[in-house]
Amino acid sequence: MAAILADPDGYSPSDIIKRLHTCIDSGTYGLDYIIDCRDKNEEFFQEYIISENDRIEILKKLSIEHYVRWEYSNNPRYPNDIVHIFLYSTHLRQRGVEDAPERLVRIYIKVTWAKPVGVLIVISFHD
Repeated sequence: MAAILADPDGYSPSDIIKRLHTCIDSGTYGLDYIIDCRDKNEEFFQEYIISENDRIEILKKLSIEHYVRWEYSNNPRYPNDIVHIFLYSTHLRQRGVEDAPERLVRIYIKVTWAKPVGVLIVISFHD
């Protein structure tokens, strides 16, 4: 399965998971990895109670079972960049709703490594 899903740079899904975990565990947020401030991401962070630390912990918990696929970037400025897509489900509370029960939310996570410097960019982190 890993050989079938290997990206054009030769990384298998398990390689991507290891690379992501190493980057987060040994790197510095804002320097070695970031979560992009895209509108969908910001809307998600406003809708649910999920701190920056919670987001980082979710990234650390990603495993091969969450990996969906790789694809080329749809950003015309970076057409040759490879992005990796994950789906992760967790329970979250809605922000601003008193006594809100936790709900199961499926989070769409898309990551890439900016070339040539290799900074991990979490492009998407939303439902």
